[in-house]
Amino acid sequence: FATAGVKVPDLFDAVAVAALPRRGEFDTQELANMAWAFACAGCVASGHIEPLLGRVVDAIATFESIHLSQLYQFWLFVCVEHPHLRRLEPHHVKRLREAFVETMPRPSQLQHDVSTVLSGLGWHHEFEYVTEEGISLDMAQ
Repeated sequence: FATAGVKVPDLFDAVAVAALPRRGEFDTQELANMAWAFACAGCVASGHIEPLLGRVVDAIATFESIHLSQLYQFWLFVCVEHPHLRRLEPHHVKRLREAFVETMPRPSQLQHDVSTVLSGLGWHHEFEYVTEEGISLDMAQ
């Protein structure tokens, strides 16, 4: 559902209610996948985020880069959708962001071609613009 962008809040709430009490049993991949799915679907109640963040902090040293990257996307979602919630320590956010930037996809030939055509049409832009948060935009003015 998350990958397809289908919002089913009741389903994600049920998953959170069932899974969060058992979060200590999850390995790092399962934990990262669950957090990422919640963020992609935009379906996580604020009451479910605090326990999940606590488990992330407890296990942050054991995550692989790809999972830290997923957790960074979850973290950005939390910052935008639930800004009142507990914040991660700056060194944790730095580690998540570094993993995210490290795993960024590379521009395709099609992306280069589109950029060239847009420039030819007079739309001047920056190619692969990276925001302060580390998010890469294909093109931006």
